[in-house]
Order: sequence, then C-alpha cells, then structure tokens
Amino acid sequence: MSLREHFIEILTSQLPGEKAHLPLLPSGRKVSSEVRHHAINPVSSAVAIHIVMEEMNDISLVLIERSKYSGAHSGQIAFPGGKVETEDVDLLSTARRESEEEIGLSKTIGEYIGELTPVYIPVSNFDVYPFVILHEKLPELIANEREVKRIIIRSLSSFSDHNAIQYREVELVKGNGYTTVPGFNLDDNWLWGATALIVNELATVYRTACERLLRNGI
Repeated sequence: MSLREHFIEILTSQLPGEKAHLPLLPSGRKVSSEVRHHAINPVSSAVAIHIVMEEMNDISLVLIERSKYSGAHSGQIAFPGGKVETEDVDLLSTARRESEEEIGLSKTIGEYIGELTPVYIPVSNFDVYPFVILHEKLPELIANEREVKRIIIRSLSSFSDHNAIQYREVELVKGNGYTTVPGFNLDDNWLWGATALIVNELATVYRTACERLLRNGI
C-alpha cells in the first residue's frame, strides 16, 4: 500500500480520536466529549481541512489567519469554516460553503475522504465538526479580505515530529491574564486551541501511515 492508501485507511476506520487531542489541551482542560455534557444549546459548526497530495511522501495542509474582529477567535490560525446556516443541507455543506466564502474554493473542488473527531469550544459554545477534503494539486485560493488576513500552506510532516509541540503564554479569555498553553509555532504565528487539536489528530494519522509504510519496507 502507498502512503496515500494507508493515510485514507486510518482516517476512515482507525481514528486516534480524543487521545490525539490530549497533548494540545491547556492544563486542567478536559476533552470535548466530557465538557460538551455541560454545554447549553451549543452552536453546530464545521471546518474544512483541505489537504494536497502532490508529493509522494508528504501532504500539504491549508490554514488561514483570521482577520481582526471583536469575537473570541480574532486573528487566530484556523481552518475555513463557520456555523451552520439555513441554506446548508448538512455539516459537510457548511464546510464547503465556508471554504468558498473565505478562500474562494468552489464547493465542487476536491474529494471528501473522511471526518475527524469533533471538538467543542467552551469560549464560543461552538461544536466543531472537521471534514477532510483531498486535492491532487493545490487549487487556486483567494482570501476574502474581510474574514481572512492570509492563507497559509504548511507541510503536515512539520506537525508530525515528536518535538513539534511547544508552549507559549496566551490570553485564553480577554482580561483574565495569560496562561501557558501547548501549540505549534508557525514562524511569526502561534497555532493553538481547537485548531491545534484537529491538526494533531491529522498529524497522528499521518505519522501512523508513515510508520506503516516503513514497516512494509517501502
């Protein structure tokens, strides 16, 4: 089997789940499935994880840096996505619509290959469902300047190293002081929170696929 085949097999049948979220949770935080029990009317939302398999042994990941606004996730590194709207037939439709609105990616481009473990975000009361969409080559992307400051393309292997997780002080809730949290350093940006949980599960899938490939002597 190829790396691609191993990757898709694990993604669709053997997800690491919330175990992969644990290393990226701030100290004292519980996994989403536990915290969600106490949520009142959480807002259903979806994100699109666009991956590109151009290279034989690597996968590229499309991220965005959100524009500054008054909300809880202002300026953060994220995936294209947002809350469900009445026009959406399902959560995958939400992820694809948001991709079209935020990075100019047509709803028909890319192959949906699987769903990662949902993440609940207490600060915004969002229930986030991540959908993985595969591209054979990097499509043309156009940032919506009102919502997206810039588009970031990153190799998934850069998140897969065992020393990739670092720590930095951030303000979890505005006005409540700073807390040291785990995340990923993206040059002049810091990737943490719900997006980091999702990235780490995907990186775990990738790392496992690479290990299987090596065991098979390919």
